[in-house]
Amino acid sequence: MSLRTALKKTNRTLLELKTGIVILGLLGLIVTACFAPVFKEKAPWMCLSWVFGMLTAILSASDMYRVLDKALDLPEKQAQRTIYMGYLKRYVILGVMLVIFCLSDKLDPIVFFISYMTLKLAAYMQPLTHKMYNAWFGETDPPSISQEEYDALHPELVPESEKKKDRS
Repeated sequence: MSLRTALKKTNRTLLELKTGIVILGLLGLIVTACFAPVFKEKAPWMCLSWVFGMLTAILSASDMYRVLDKALDLPEKQAQRTIYMGYLKRYVILGVMLVIFCLSDKLDPIVFFISYMTLKLAAYMQPLTHKMYNAWFGETDPPSISQEEYDALHPELVPESEKKKDRS
């Protein structure tokens, strides 16, 4: 099985998010490496901290996907609890990682945290990675339609209160 086929089978949004994290992570790693002459013996540890932050962001994205996918099949109250517990677990792990980095005299907690935040920036980069994968897979997005056009296509989904507004 080719790489393209394997990637097509994965969740597309998660793939695009992870790709954004890796792109931003590699750019940040290059920038961190450029400061190597300034920081001398601390530079390799800064690069390692950056890589740990990037890997933690990828694992957090995967966990978010897993928790949300699981919660969609649950009743509302249980889904809220599942999502909250997943959120809490990710931030506890992030806090533990930051404490470990702060206690280490070699690793850099600031670099780690900035690298972890590529998760947030990658979400804003998703339209770009989406276009990139559309081009690579040879796909196009369907044209968007207005709410009125959607309602006309699916009248059974329109709430009764909305139908009454249209008649008056």
